[in-house]
Amino acid sequence: MKNTRFKFMFLLLLCSILIIPSFVGARQANAASTVTMKVNAESLNMRSGPSTNYKVVKVLKKGNKVTKISTKGTWTKVKSSSTTGWVSSKYVAKVSTTATSSTTKKAIATVSNLNIRSGAGTSYKSLGKLSKGTSGTVLAEKNGWVQIKTSKYTGWVSKSYVSITAKQSTSTGSSNGSTVKPAATSTANVGKYFTVKVDSLNVRKSSSASSTKLAVIQKNSSYKILAQSSNNWVKITYATGKTGWVSASTSYGKITKTKPTSTSNGNSNTGTVVPSADIGKYFTITADSLNVRKSASATAIKLSAVKYGSSFKILDKSSNNWIKITYATGKTGWVSGSYGKITKSKPTKPVSNDGTNSSGGSLSGKVIVVDAGHGGTDPGSVANGVLEKDLNLQAALALRSKLQAAGATVKMTRTTDIFPTLYDRVAFSNMMKPDAFISLHHDSATASARGFTVLYTKGKDSTLASYVKQGMSSSLPNMVNRGHKYQNLYVLRENPQIGVLVELGFITNLQEVQTLKTATFRNSAANGITNGLINYFNK
Repeated sequence: MKNTRFKFMFLLLLCSILIIPSFVGARQANAASTVTMKVNAESLNMRSGPSTNYKVVKVLKKGNKVTKISTKGTWTKVKSSSTTGWVSSKYVAKVSTTATSSTTKKAIATVSNLNIRSGAGTSYKSLGKLSKGTSGTVLAEKNGWVQIKTSKYTGWVSKSYVSITAKQSTSTGSSNGSTVKPAATSTANVGKYFTVKVDSLNVRKSSSASSTKLAVIQKNSSYKILAQSSNNWVKITYATGKTGWVSASTSYGKITKTKPTSTSNGNSNTGTVVPSADIGKYFTITADSLNVRKSASATAIKLSAVKYGSSFKILDKSSNNWIKITYATGKTGWVSGSYGKITKSKPTKPVSNDGTNSSGGSLSGKVIVVDAGHGGTDPGSVANGVLEKDLNLQAALALRSKLQAAGATVKMTRTTDIFPTLYDRVAFSNMMKPDAFISLHHDSATASARGFTVLYTKGKDSTLASYVKQGMSSSLPNMVNRGHKYQNLYVLRENPQIGVLVELGFITNLQEVQTLKTATFRNSAANGITNGLINYFNK
């Protein structure tokens, strides 16, 4: 019996010896299979599902690293810190996770005047400012901040405004993305034309979003295709004797067999002159300054500039809403019709659109910056067939009118479908030095969520938020009032001016979004915000 028991124990021990290494090996294999990916777009929306119809849960910056979970069609499910979501597969690339020997990380400032602080947060004092391109050695990382050492300072900078690279002394893996391998070329569209369909597009040294930026080309400019890469980039001559690569994604442009007659990369018209009932009427400039160009195109030669409030008789009008005027004695040129107002007769006083209202009012002497959230390549939340960026702009324009009627000077971060970055919006506010900053957005959540919310970040913003909430509650008595709440928002946190961010309602609520789309709602909301500001400044 003892012999039998001994044999059994021996066999059990032998099995354990054989099984445990296999188990460990399996675990090591699973650990090694983790795929790290790197964002190669300037900004990338992470969404709650594999489609642009799903709400944005986080915005990733170029160079951010994420962990791949799975793929579905042209979308990849990834994890960034504690957030999981879906991104378009074409804007992320695999990064080698094989071990390297000693690695020194470098942080490079991607914006100008970047504060370097004594601690990891905006509450710490600024030691100085770094110019764009300044690099430093990374010493530590904490809560979205990076401690770096430059030739002049040792301190903390926000991780959002630096690009971090790793310099390796030896490596057994592949590149971390800093070295770009050119894609194979194709002759499929060589000789055809590529026309830009976005406001601006970067020209790069090679066919990759991470290669060196050479120049920027503008909307509606067309270029003959010299070569095409397998990853859908095209080579063009962007200036005399200078060539580079641009992304030929349908999101950025269009390829045609012949050069479009209605667009140009030179000085000819991008729009054709059309019969118009506006000829003979007057066009009054509502921008601070507006360029006069040789033809009806933003890329045409600049002839002069006209100032806010000046009025001109309309000589011709183009199909792309440009207007021909006599800007000086015997001199004619074209201005964009998007930056002015047309009236039957010449105004006796300036038509207000983005400046001071000529009449007095409860907000006379006050400067208000109105920020329409998202825009351009960033649609914001998308639901029920509605893009948040569009509703934000419509609401902002309605608010501008109400504020001007109350005598305020209104400055807009955008009046068209463009995308100012969060940094741009704060920089604009700093330049304008307003009495208040109002950012307009629309919310997204579950299908049943509804109502407006007024958000603040700094303690001194709380009182304004309370007044705006009260004003909106009075002007929108049938809408759910979700109150005024604290939220850590960049456009308020980094902005020294008093400000609030208003979530006007939920586009994910099918019933509420029908109301949000109406001019009646926008005007009522604008009245509420305006009354809130009036009461705040006259408290």
